[in-house]
Amino acid sequence: MQKIKLLGISGSPRHGNTETLVKEALQSAAELVPADTELISLAGLKINPCDGCNRCYGFSKGATWERLCPVYDDDVTMIYQKIREADGLIIGSPVYTGDITARLKALMERGACFCHYSASPVAGSIRNKVVGGIVVAFERRGGQESALQSIWRWATGILFSHVVGAVPFPGDPPPQASALGGLADTCDSHTGYGKKGALAETTRTVPPTSGIYNLKSVRNLGKSVGLGALAMNRGLMAIKEEGIDIPPLPLTSFPPNILQPDSYLEQVFSGKIQVPSYQTIKGIAKERDK
Repeated sequence: MQKIKLLGISGSPRHGNTETLVKEALQSAAELVPADTELISLAGLKINPCDGCNRCYGFSKGATWERLCPVYDDDVTMIYQKIREADGLIIGSPVYTGDITARLKALMERGACFCHYSASPVAGSIRNKVVGGIVVAFERRGGQESALQSIWRWATGILFSHVVGAVPFPGDPPPQASALGGLADTCDSHTGYGKKGALAETTRTVPPTSGIYNLKSVRNLGKSVGLGALAMNRGLMAIKEEGIDIPPLPLTSFPPNILQPDSYLEQVFSGKIQVPSYQTIKGIAKERDK
């Protein structure tokens, strides 16, 4: 049986609660579906924030899979290469000032080259993933839902993918911490900043309700991503066998006077290169010739 690929990303600058919960979600997913799993921790990796120079856009050099950013040669290209290969993604972050971490936000910003507005060689090359979010805060209502929205916006607006929540499964029936995703808190833990601060074994109250609910949501989120990714993987193969092609991404046009020599779009218009199968320039040439 062909396995799917599930990638977990811990957006914490530490090897703490978030990493633990993403691991739990990946393990839970692999219990339900045939999957190879991998975890990337952003702790210790080099991820520069986006400068907004737009040099990854197609009117300039344009991002490539060899190097997404012409300015920074860091770990971002490697991470997005793994995202491209995955069928499902589990993205985790602690809550910092009501949102995801700066490190994870920087990774998301650097993905601008994949959207249609970039008109780069990689635009539209990441599509139809299944994405779920895990967010950890100290308080039960400590900004988890607003941070989760940041993950969802990136998933839909940059990766052109599909988000899922934490659908309850028989092994982890309701009640749970949240059906929106792996929303967890550490307020009842005696080691809130440790690696197991969101789990029942460190919960101070009896019974350890908070830790139990946290783990249920995380495990259900993992299964939801795994099942959704399996359905997406098999569904894409099935429609291909039926002869149905996924429509390519229509790239955004740019005024001809800003196209730089040897830029991606300049080479496309001059016939030096052809756009990949996941892109189309229909309409762009007409706009260019006006």
